[in-house]
Amino acid sequence: MHPSFTKRSRRSVILLAAAALATGGSAAAACGGSSDPPAATPDGGGAIGFDFDATPESSVKCTNLECQIKECVDDPAGTRVLGTVTDPAGARPIFNAVVYVPNAPLAPLGAGVSCDRCDAPHSGAPLRITTTDAAGRFELDNIPAGANIPLVVQIGKWRRTVILADVPQCSEISADLRLPRSRAEGDLPRIAITTGAADALPCLLRKIGIDDSEIGVAGSAASMHLFQGGGYGGGDGGTPVAASSSFTNGPVFTSAQALWNDPAALAKYDAVLLACEGAPNDDAVHKSPAAKQALYDYAKAGGRVLATHYHDTFFSGSPDPAPRGVAAWSDRAGPAAGDPRTTPVDTEVASTFAKAAAMSAWLAKQGALTAGGKLALFDARHDVDGVDAGAGGAVEWIQVANPSYPAAPALQHLTFGAPIGASSAEVCGRVAFTNVHYGPSTELGLVDDATKPFPAGCQTKALTAQQKALELVLFDLVSCAQDDSAKIVTPH
Repeated sequence: MHPSFTKRSRRSVILLAAAALATGGSAAAACGGSSDPPAATPDGGGAIGFDFDATPESSVKCTNLECQIKECVDDPAGTRVLGTVTDPAGARPIFNAVVYVPNAPLAPLGAGVSCDRCDAPHSGAPLRITTTDAAGRFELDNIPAGANIPLVVQIGKWRRTVILADVPQCSEISADLRLPRSRAEGDLPRIAITTGAADALPCLLRKIGIDDSEIGVAGSAASMHLFQGGGYGGGDGGTPVAASSSFTNGPVFTSAQALWNDPAALAKYDAVLLACEGAPNDDAVHKSPAAKQALYDYAKAGGRVLATHYHDTFFSGSPDPAPRGVAAWSDRAGPAAGDPRTTPVDTEVASTFAKAAAMSAWLAKQGALTAGGKLALFDARHDVDGVDAGAGGAVEWIQVANPSYPAAPALQHLTFGAPIGASSAEVCGRVAFTNVHYGPSTELGLVDDATKPFPAGCQTKALTAQQKALELVLFDLVSCAQDDSAKIVTPH
């Protein structure tokens, strides 16, 4: 039974972990204590919460925290923890995050591309494990009772450990968890983001709560690195528009070509996000055949790729036939009645598979859908007519009818696994092609500008409906690999 549907008449202990951590305190401090260990520590930092000399009270063989799981005669759910997982900003719930009680120290998360599958066991020998629903809620029954019980939240390589300072036997504990903002709070993925003159995508990192210390240039100690992508214009005597190329009064970004032309450079990152440049820029210098092959090879090795709009050329123009055939790539007049940059189009979010149905429910709960249940998108385009469902588990998430081309809907968001054509058990990487741009963002006369230095070009604070959808796309992308059209894999 889910936490939102029950009220229990037992003792309830409320853990305000996020508030305690925000002030540098501990989970114990949030409950009135003063000397317990910090509520969250970097993973791999020791056996916090574990007593390796624990002795079972009966002849039943058990180890570590497993020995602290006690039967509650009047309640088969036993000692329980329930709560909600939110993004690093603590503002929006996270769908499909894994929450568990470990029975051993966590292994460090390796940096860089790796095959992260949903059916692989989680580190720390979990005693109890679950995933969050579309509202970010979770529930774990029959957890260990006692002091300093560790609770892990993870999605992809975002991972944080929170210590439950006091878990009374046969009680119900409330623990609202937040993903880490920085590596001082836990683990973060290594992400490369290329800028684009038509898409202020890097601004999304700040809005979802990533600390500025974690955003830097290639080679820096930060976990997320910005690269300069391309711009548009300049034809017929026009003025070219260049993408953001530096930090405000700070270092200059390395070129995007240095990233995607080099397989070794790509391999340093868990995910690569490509902001829309406003033009295809599909030439032998900017997006060479070798670069297109390198990006697909990176995905095959387990990389995550988010490609917006004109970056479809990495797949439609790939020298490898697999990404060319995964979808019916096209270049048609778009569905907007006017300028797509300023004219939103009401799109349909699929409900035919579990993850898309959760996306629709999540967007509705965040107030991101219209009264008619549609997702209004700026910059909707028609670059894809459909997908080959048999190729890499390719699935269609968001689409809209296109009056300019009634023969096929204009797909706005699709995903596929890599290697394309491999069995679902052999898929390691994930690719999302999307027309869910960052979109226009204006707030109290302030505007986010993709051409200005970072973070000066990021002026607004609140997420628009479209940016909420993009946040959901990002966290789904970095999560573990599975067949997106199938039932959500139960973690272990």
